[in-house]
This record gives sequence, C-alpha cells and structure tokens, in this order.
Amino acid sequence: MKTEERPYPLDRLALGLSLSGVVLGVLIAIGGRLNAQDFTMHGYGVFVAFSVAAIVLGIITRTSAIGRTALITSSILLVGSLGMLA
Repeated sequence: MKTEERPYPLDRLALGLSLSGVVLGVLIAIGGRLNAQDFTMHGYGVFVAFSVAAIVLGIITRTSAIGRTALITSSILLVGSLGMLA
C-alpha cells in the first residue's frame, strides 16, 4: 500500500493559523473583559501575528489549493481588520 506524499505539508498549518488566529484573538479579548481588563489590543496583536504567519506560509505553499485558500483567507481578514481599525 503506497501512501501519497503531499508536496507541501505546511498548507494545512497555514489555514489553521489563519482561522485559529481569529478565534484566539476573540477569546483573549473576551477573557480580558471577563476579568475587568482591557485586552482588546493584545487579542488584535495575536490575530495579526497569526495572520502574517499564515500569509507567509500561504505564499510558500500557494501551488496547493489549501495554501491558496490560506493566503486568500488571511489576506482578506487582515486587510478587513485594518480597514475597520483605521
């Protein structure tokens, strides 16, 4: 039984970083709100860091469908959040 080798094992990591950055950023902001602290910008910083990492990995793995999806998703989320912040 021959296993199929994937050319870029980082493409799923890129997509995971893109989506988990949003969830983790929101959870940090909500956790700070529950503790009567303002962690909104900390959550946003985590989101931006995860998005930039996902964009870099998406550029590296852009020949695969998942890599392109990660690149497009994190780019749209990052540009959209910067537009809302400004």
